Amino acid sequence: MSTIKKTAKPAAAKPLKKRGNMKPAEITPLVIAARKAFDVQDRAGLVEFQGSDAKRFDAWRHQQCMDAVEKPGITSCNHGDFQPLLAHFQTLAGDDDAAFRSLMKTGKPTDHAAPGDTHEARRILVHQIADALAVHHHLSSSDTATLLAEAMEFNRHFHPGTQWKASPARIAFDKMLARKAAIEAKGKGPIGVGYVVYLTRQKTRRPDLTLGNDWQAGLADRCTAHQLTQIRDTVINRIAAVEGTGAAKARNKSQRGRKAAAARSPKILAPRPGTDFQ
Repeated sequence: MSTIKKTAKPAAAKPLKKRGNMKPAEITPLVIAARKAFDVQDRAGLVEFQGSDAKRFDAWRHQQCMDAVEKPGITSCNHGDFQPLLAHFQTLAGDDDAAFRSLMKTGKPTDHAAPGDTHEARRILVHQIADALAVHHHLSSSDTATLLAEAMEFNRHFHPGTQWKASPARIAFDKMLARKAAIEAKGKGPIGVGYVVYLTRQKTRRPDLTLGNDWQAGLADRCTAHQLTQIRDTVINRIAAVEGTGAAKARNKSQRGRKAAAARSPKILAPRPGTDFQ
C-alpha cells in the first residue's frame, strides 16, 4: 500500500506595507525630529514601549505616525503628510514655535508662486544640492584607506561572491581615486556652502544675502523652485569640473542668458517686475 506524503503548505506571505512618495529630503528630517521628540518624551517617562532603545523608538515612532497622519510609518507617508507630521514631532519635543511654522509651510509658499513651486519641491531640490556637496566633500576629505574600506564593504554587500579585482566596485573605486586626485591637483579644496551662497546671491540679486545657521532651510526659503533647479545644476556641473569629470568651461545654460548677465551686475540690486527673480 503506497503512502502519499503530504507537503506542508508554504506560509502565506505578509502583505507589503504600502510605501508613500516621500523623498529622502523629507524622510531624513522627520526621523531626526522623531528621535528628538522620543528622547524628550522618554526622559519624561511617557514612553510605554519595552525592549531595546532601537525597538522602543521604532514602535513609538510608528504609533505617533498613526496618531498624527493615520499612516503606519514615515515611509508610508506622502508629501502632504510631511508638515503635519513634522509639527507633531516638534510639539512632542516642546518646540511649539517651530511646530506652528511647520504647519504654515505647506503647498505654495505664496499666492503668486509659479506652478510646481511648492515647499515640497524646494525641499527636494535643496536636499539634492546638499547631497552633492556632502559626497564631494567626503571624497576630498577622506584618505585612500577609508575610501577603499568603504568600496570593499559595498562590494561584499551588493556583489557577494564577486572577487574584488573583477567587481564593479573596484572600477568605481579607481574612478573615485582619479576624481580625488583631480581635486588635490587644483589645490583649492572641495566646493563648499560658500559657493551656494554666492550662486544664491546671483539668482536673487541680493549681494548681502545670508542663509542663516540652517543653510538648507534658508536656501529653501529664499529661492524659488526654478532658481533652486538652476543652482543645483550649476553646483553639480562645478563639482564635475573640479573632480575632472566635466569640461571646466561647460556651464549651465541658465548662466548664459540676459537674466544671468543682469544678475551678475552689481548695479542691479532689485528685481524688475515680471521676471523670475521676484
